[in-house]
Amino acid sequence: MKTLRKNLLWIPFLFAPLAMAQTTAQINGAVTDSSGGTVALAEVSVTNLSTGARRETATAERGYFSLPLLPSGSYRLTVRKDGFKPLTRQGITLTTGQSLELNITLEIGSISEAISVVATSSILETRSSDAGQFVEAKTIENMPLGDRRSMNIINLMGGAVFVNYDAGAKPNFSLAGGRTQSQMFWIDGGSGQNMRLGIGQMDMDPPVEAVQEIKVLSNNYSAEYGGSAGGVIVTTTKSGTNQFRGSLFEYLRNEKIDSANFFSPTSGSQKIKAPLRYNVFGGTVGGPVRRDKLFFFFAYEGSKRSEGLTRTLTVPTALQRTADFSDTRNAAGGLIPIYDPATTRQEAGRTVRTQFPGNRIPAARLDPVALKLLEFFPVANRTADNLSGANNFRANGGNFLSRSNYTAKVDYHQSAANHFLARYLYNSDGRVARSVYPVEAAETASDQPAHQQYIFGSWTRVISPRIVNDARVNYGSRFADARSKGLDGNWPEKLGLRGVPQDAFPTISPAGFTEVDPIG
Repeated sequence: MKTLRKNLLWIPFLFAPLAMAQTTAQINGAVTDSSGGTVALAEVSVTNLSTGARRETATAERGYFSLPLLPSGSYRLTVRKDGFKPLTRQGITLTTGQSLELNITLEIGSISEAISVVATSSILETRSSDAGQFVEAKTIENMPLGDRRSMNIINLMGGAVFVNYDAGAKPNFSLAGGRTQSQMFWIDGGSGQNMRLGIGQMDMDPPVEAVQEIKVLSNNYSAEYGGSAGGVIVTTTKSGTNQFRGSLFEYLRNEKIDSANFFSPTSGSQKIKAPLRYNVFGGTVGGPVRRDKLFFFFAYEGSKRSEGLTRTLTVPTALQRTADFSDTRNAAGGLIPIYDPATTRQEAGRTVRTQFPGNRIPAARLDPVALKLLEFFPVANRTADNLSGANNFRANGGNFLSRSNYTAKVDYHQSAANHFLARYLYNSDGRVARSVYPVEAAETASDQPAHQQYIFGSWTRVISPRIVNDARVNYGSRFADARSKGLDGNWPEKLGLRGVPQDAFPTISPAGFTEVDPIG
């Protein structure tokens, strides 16, 4: 008897990183007059054009200013100082993790005069040595991503090599030569990984429709990102704005438009395709609760994937099921003798036994438990691959993946000095194996229920033009299990076995045949 369950895992954890990853953006620069002299105590403000959120600061003695911890988006920047014409810079677009240098020159004039500058080209980032790539929402939504999984975008970037990313599996890749599953993954400023036991596995894959931006840093990134030397993935989810927006989507795959597997079972001369049903569906909605102040965003994505898998087993033949082993041979074609254990004896210092007549076991000698176990082996349905009878059964089994992802996010701009954010993310990706055994309890593949959830919150407080505090909290938990199909049910008792645990179907491994073993 094997263990009842394996890979049982439930891990709650609180992750409060000392190195605060730069998942927001910032604007830095200097304000000067037309002669190049610095302008101190100039009022500098930025306004998010989507939410109306406003941030303010003032230039220092040498004219420098800094506006950190700005959410990604489109902004308008205004600079005011008595004796100078106010200047407004339009069309500023900030992206995840960007540090933008923006120097401003003011002209002497009255405050009633104004200058407006519209950006006509992208502004280069010159304040960071990060080597990486950035992808925004429209590109993510429109790219032909495999299985509609957002992290597949990394597969399209230089320096990334994927090992596995199929049937609902977590992303497994190497970035810029680093170790697989050793990337730091940040989402909205909080960690999206497991407890980093052994390897820092990325433990979530947010829906395509919920992702605002993805930034991939392969090397030269600063210490603030922390946690790993294998690359950094920085993701920002969408937020609500002053406009109500939403989407509905459905993606479909079906075996009717696929070709049959080379090893698929046949019916006459026709191959039987393994069934495939794959649906990805869901929707998003976001908007204002209170204009310029309170916003919400919600996204749901469901995945139903029924994927066929050709199973080839070695099972007892029609003769062997009647205890007739007269045609049971090895790969070379030699008869395998079946001896009567009751005739075992010692002769001249060696053990000898008598073969059953005709290599057939009399019905009276058959064990009642063994007779009941025959019901759990599939019946051979194809010609064996060799004389030993190997691989004489083939059928389409498979796996069923049921995945649900919920993302809920709230942004609250209480004032120019206080911004609050709260986000809840839940993901379930349990799998159920489709059995090819006549009685499912004997199936060797196990069901694998699993789910993860992450709660993140932040409070950005502007204490003074020179002091900004960003407090973050991130809580995550994950559950994973491998559950036998033969769990419970008192199967040993039903088979007639005594003196063994009744928790699960027993492991039976007859020599030369596929076992019946619900744990696998």
